[in-house]
Amino acid sequence: MADKINQMPKVDVQDGDVEQVKEYGGQAYAEISPELQEVYGKTRRGLSSRHMQLITIGSSIGTGMFVGIGSALARSGPLSVFLAFTIYSLFVLFPLFMCATEMCTWLPVRGSIFQFAERYVDPALGFAGGYIYWYGALMLICSDFTGAVSVIQFWDDKTNPAYYLLVLIGLSLILNVVAVRWYGEIEFVTASFKIFLMLGLIMATFITMLGGNPNHDRYGFRHWQTPMKEYLEEGALGRFLGFWRIFIYAGFACGGPDVVMMCSGEVQNPRAVIPAASRKIYFRLGVFYIVGTLALGIICDSSSPELLGAIENGGSGSAASPWVIGLRSLGIDTLANLVNAVVLTSAWSCGNAYVYAASRTLYALSINGKAPAIFQKCNKAGVPMYCLIVVGLVSCLTFLSASNSTATVLNWFINLSAISLLMTYMVILFTYTRFRKAVIVQMDSTAALPFRTPFNLQPYISWVGFCFCGIIIFFNGFYIFWPGEFTASGLLTAYFGVPAFVAAYLFWKLYWKSTTVKASEADIWSGKQEIDTEESEYLVSHGGKKKRWYNYLLDIIL
Repeated sequence: MADKINQMPKVDVQDGDVEQVKEYGGQAYAEISPELQEVYGKTRRGLSSRHMQLITIGSSIGTGMFVGIGSALARSGPLSVFLAFTIYSLFVLFPLFMCATEMCTWLPVRGSIFQFAERYVDPALGFAGGYIYWYGALMLICSDFTGAVSVIQFWDDKTNPAYYLLVLIGLSLILNVVAVRWYGEIEFVTASFKIFLMLGLIMATFITMLGGNPNHDRYGFRHWQTPMKEYLEEGALGRFLGFWRIFIYAGFACGGPDVVMMCSGEVQNPRAVIPAASRKIYFRLGVFYIVGTLALGIICDSSSPELLGAIENGGSGSAASPWVIGLRSLGIDTLANLVNAVVLTSAWSCGNAYVYAASRTLYALSINGKAPAIFQKCNKAGVPMYCLIVVGLVSCLTFLSASNSTATVLNWFINLSAISLLMTYMVILFTYTRFRKAVIVQMDSTAALPFRTPFNLQPYISWVGFCFCGIIIFFNGFYIFWPGEFTASGLLTAYFGVPAFVAAYLFWKLYWKSTTVKASEADIWSGKQEIDTEESEYLVSHGGKKKRWYNYLLDIIL
């Protein structure tokens, strides 16, 4: 096995891809040597606790929860949306965050998603998982910037969308060129806007449903007269299909721990910050996805002519937002512009977050020998410049919306990104089960882990989440095969990620003849000493510093 590993490009010292390789149990883990750090540079730990807390919550709240969810509500009904988002949050997102937190607090390394897959499962899975996530992040960039343009068209539907796309993408690339700390500040501000908007809309729903509106209408659950709508078929089957159709949309609208994992290599004091940020999942699951979808179905009638007309005519921005439509039906017309402005920042910041994630993914692939060495190059601020350039070039796919319907292109990108994210989640969940087994085999128990899932729920919830993601992926495009519903674009966007992942996995598996890692030989140690040292130095230098007032405020609110 060692001879085969030495043949892989990641250990080719002469190529300069990666100059320092630590072997453990027959596997190799690549790091950047001090000498190459002088040549290529290195990303830096510049994200603080408050950055991570807001990024954890804000990175997954885009136009999906404010505008796009209107089509899901109109198609399937309020109860279907509420149940699907609740089930997805509990059985997919909760296990994901617990798995990610356990692995990243033990070893918060760069490119952790596929770094862990390579160490604990198989280098082929690390290669395939890395590229499928990079592809998914790129599609999310396109979908978020396309969504942002749709929001802008609420004010200006005459100007060619390409001009606005140029500004949005250009601004994101410029901000990602500066130090990661400034990226964190931008996300902190924009995420705060999104959180306050979401909380405000939920509060407005429960106030107005009790008669606190200009019409003094105590409408309660009036809009739940048809809680589950029929889709494709009549009767119980049709209601179930409408309910099931929501899951793929939930995979797009409900962000997982991927951005948190990609940030783990650049956050200060990660073993304290990452668990604190991940515990916010209780708040996010309870308020944004579960309570949020409940409130949405209360305030907006899923059969509202205004909602159905906006969807049919490709309404832009808050004109198609079920929140705004619901408020307008109660005589509250002044919030459309405010909601639209905040949704614009929301969509742009999500795209900006995935510009960061995609560039760091390519960087991590490079330092592990799975992408050309040129992508290791960082500027003085620790930003991988060539990775950022490639991400910017691929983001130009967003310009498709300049010549096609923005809504149509947005749906393409939603499907493309959702399926790749679900596959990434399956990689994370399966990798965790192998990590846990390696820890038990090598250390007898999980007691030494800095963070452990409460109530001894592991590894059971990981397997539940893994199977659930697999079922969603398999039945993702079921509607395509219904009589009269088939389209080539629908088939491609629904299932393209699956053969792409399999092809990448088989390529690395067959070409390099990689083997599955045994639990007793899995590398759970390389890089840990360096991180322990960093943590000790950070605690010494910051031990006497007091929290600032806004950190206390964030701890209370979030």
